[in-house]
Amino acid sequence: MEAGAISSSDGGCSDEQQEHDENHSQEVQKYEARKPKWWMKLSGRRGTRAQRQTIERMTKCGYCFSRQVLSDFSRINNSAKHSSSAAEQLSSDSWRRVWWNRSLAIVDENDDAAQVTPIIDTVSNSRNVKHAQKIQSMYSNKSPLVPQKFERIALEIGFGSGDNILANAMRHKNTLFVGSEIHQPGCGTVLQKMEAEMGLKMRAEGSDIEEKKIDTTTSISSENSGDAPNKATSYENVRILQGDGVKLLSHLPCKYLDAILITFPDPWPKEGHSHWRVVQPNVLVEMHRVLKCDGKVFVATDAECFNDWTRNIFTQESSKGDWEEVTPCPNRSTWLPIVSYYEQKGIDEGRHTMLQCWKKK
Repeated sequence: MEAGAISSSDGGCSDEQQEHDENHSQEVQKYEARKPKWWMKLSGRRGTRAQRQTIERMTKCGYCFSRQVLSDFSRINNSAKHSSSAAEQLSSDSWRRVWWNRSLAIVDENDDAAQVTPIIDTVSNSRNVKHAQKIQSMYSNKSPLVPQKFERIALEIGFGSGDNILANAMRHKNTLFVGSEIHQPGCGTVLQKMEAEMGLKMRAEGSDIEEKKIDTTTSISSENSGDAPNKATSYENVRILQGDGVKLLSHLPCKYLDAILITFPDPWPKEGHSHWRVVQPNVLVEMHRVLKCDGKVFVATDAECFNDWTRNIFTQESSKGDWEEVTPCPNRSTWLPIVSYYEQKGIDEGRHTMLQCWKKK
């Protein structure tokens, strides 16, 4: 992997900076997660039956994060903010780290059951038995996969059909790639590819699942890169989450990620729709909180309006001393090795890809 790509250091950030991130997140405008009805009709369709079945199987295997568990996690934490008895324990960053490491099957040398047990004991005394049981189930969540130790963790927000995240996973085996996608068909597609290539399920005769291998001929090669693609089709370093990756940021512990990738998001070209764009001031505050020091945000788009918007928002935040642009942008072979169908379509229509990289200070 090229120096300065998907890597960071967790040293050098003070507790005062962390407190600044948390306080500042309450001052800026909020990201508008709820999309208009017409957009949902166009983009919010369900996956095919085969895709939904694959999602269910891969969730049981541990490669797809349970949507219900994440929903319970969000709901319980939001309700805890209004409960003085549990708020102090639930606001602790230590148990969040333990819980996420268990849920993503990451070896954690500091994993201590004592971080989670007091919370379970607290809610067990609740008069609402069903609520207490749901909390116990959520806090006891653990991935069925065998925990592994990873050097880095990268989050890709909106991975589309998943070609890029799978290519990155094959090239960087020591990095855990967590992909979030709001559209069920996209989740189903990438999980079908993983299932087929890992041999987790034999294709049934007459199935409508298309075995689509990663085409390494369309990847961007790097002359100076020391990382050759790993031919073994094993995606033990991939986790898929159904849902909005921006909302996911608020659930992660501080200084947890080494990199965040935003590849070809919906540009929302009309000015009146700008509040639906992924990059917003309050989103950058959350990114700054969850990234380790020197952690990076990579952005790829072929829409000039979104590229300019992103640069302006980051520039505004960098004036506060939170970000600095990495120039030149790291070689795309280290983080965007695949020319996706969407990108190729844009190239055919005369658009060109614009790349940005910003580092947490």
